Amino acid sequence: MQTIKGKMLLCFLLTSFSAVVLVSCAHTNNLAGKWQEVGKKSTIEFHSDGTFNAVDDMGMAVSGKYTLQAQGAIRFEILHKGNSPEIIHATLNAQGDELTFTSADEKKVETYKRAQ
Repeated sequence: MQTIKGKMLLCFLLTSFSAVVLVSCAHTNNLAGKWQEVGKKSTIEFHSDGTFNAVDDMGMAVSGKYTLQAQGAIRFEILHKGNSPEIIHATLNAQGDELTFTSADEKKVETYKRAQ
């Protein structure tokens, strides 16, 4: 059973990091660093060791591991104290200083810019 915090976290992650993006593979050297969602406060920071930290617009923070897979796919493992990790599969497109995530149903597209 998920808590309200868990459901909010899941909602944030699903909208931010869900499946199929249009083109390309993201490479770790392009992905590593801090990204901010365009027009919002949400951020995600990818580390070269395969870990990430994310903060949504309401200040809720999550962290975990990510694995880059074929054709731009990415697997997120969100860590929760005392609970099993949540697994989110997504695809992304990283080109230069722009990072795009698209939801599994392709209805939501979110764009991030590399933070300065």
